[in-house]
Amino acid sequence: MKRTLVLVYLLSAYLGYGQVSSINLETCYRLARENYPRLSDSIRHRQISDLKLKNLGVVWNPQVNLNGQATYQSEVTKVSIPIPGVSIPSPSKDQYKVYLDVKQTIYDGGATQASSLAEKSGLAADQQSLEVELYALNEKVNQLYFAILLMTENESILKLKRSVLDERIKVLESGYKNGTVTIRDLEILKAERLLTDQQIGEIHSERLAGMGSLGILTNQALSNNTSLAEPSVLKKSEAISRPELKYFDLLGSKIDQNSLLLQKARNPKLFGFGQAGYGRPGLNMLKNTFDPYYLVGLGMSWNILDWKQTGRSREILEVQKQMIGNQRATFDQNLSIALFRSGEAINKAEQLLKIDEQLVALRENIAKHSASQLENGTITSADYIVDLNAVTQANINRKSHKVQLLQAVANYNTLAGKP
Repeated sequence: MKRTLVLVYLLSAYLGYGQVSSINLETCYRLARENYPRLSDSIRHRQISDLKLKNLGVVWNPQVNLNGQATYQSEVTKVSIPIPGVSIPSPSKDQYKVYLDVKQTIYDGGATQASSLAEKSGLAADQQSLEVELYALNEKVNQLYFAILLMTENESILKLKRSVLDERIKVLESGYKNGTVTIRDLEILKAERLLTDQQIGEIHSERLAGMGSLGILTNQALSNNTSLAEPSVLKKSEAISRPELKYFDLLGSKIDQNSLLLQKARNPKLFGFGQAGYGRPGLNMLKNTFDPYYLVGLGMSWNILDWKQTGRSREILEVQKQMIGNQRATFDQNLSIALFRSGEAINKAEQLLKIDEQLVALRENIAKHSASQLENGTITSADYIVDLNAVTQANINRKSHKVQLLQAVANYNTLAGKP
């Protein structure tokens, strides 16, 4: 028997290992962010950007290409004018050469620098896009957290109702034995207790489902034994700092940098070049032997006419920038509506709470009188249950409106960008 008890204890300890006893809303925000699978994409974005920037930097390194070719041609250059005493050989129709081409950029018109700035702007926009996605987790946390809080409050109220029913049942059982209470009144209370147990079980299951979902979101071992701290600060944030606003700004900056890149790409480019090789013939076409050779020089390229392609591309970017402006205006409009509705939800919850305090006090007084009348046999248990349910519902409403107020403030701050 002792061995069995020890095994049961060890199993319980093992199953409970690592479970979180309590947690608060701010911690849930942080843990949900840290547990988000795409959080590491921020590092991946930077890795990709660093590699692209390194590739852009290679433009200033010499470009070296090794080439080779063997050809046979139907005609070669000949000197057809006879010169007495001079024999001018003709090159062979089969020709060979191996050569090394070297090209060094001297001036690229600012294209590389513009490309680097465009890449950095793109990285900033990608990083902020991820921040927008991460911030949306706060809304999920709010929904789960306050739903669990509400179920916790309701469960505690129903348990209190059950304890009141237990007390009344004991009193009525004594009265039934004495012949002052009918079996019907006693069984009505017992039936109401069973119904209350059923409601408690239902809320218990729903709370467990909510805890499981919040646990998955935060990567924490949460259970029905985990207590959720009630947010203590009911303060509405007035400043707006949503990550979407910065994202729209960065998208506009990205388009500006791409537009600048298009402009810089049209600038003249200056480069040096050289070639060293070995072949037959060399640079002297009249010498039909294998010879080494080399040449060096400066070059310049300038696309002076692109048939307005650059202009049209910049117009496209400008239209895209206008569309981003429209997206921001739409976001601002929707945010203003959501903030207004959330602010009204706060006002509504505050007003309801004031009335709830009065209702609870009245309902409790009525229930006390009904309990006394039930014990004296002047009312039936059905009448008493009506009053008991009324005080229970009044308490549930008060707790619900309090949680709704907390959630309304949290939602408002989340909408404002200050969870």
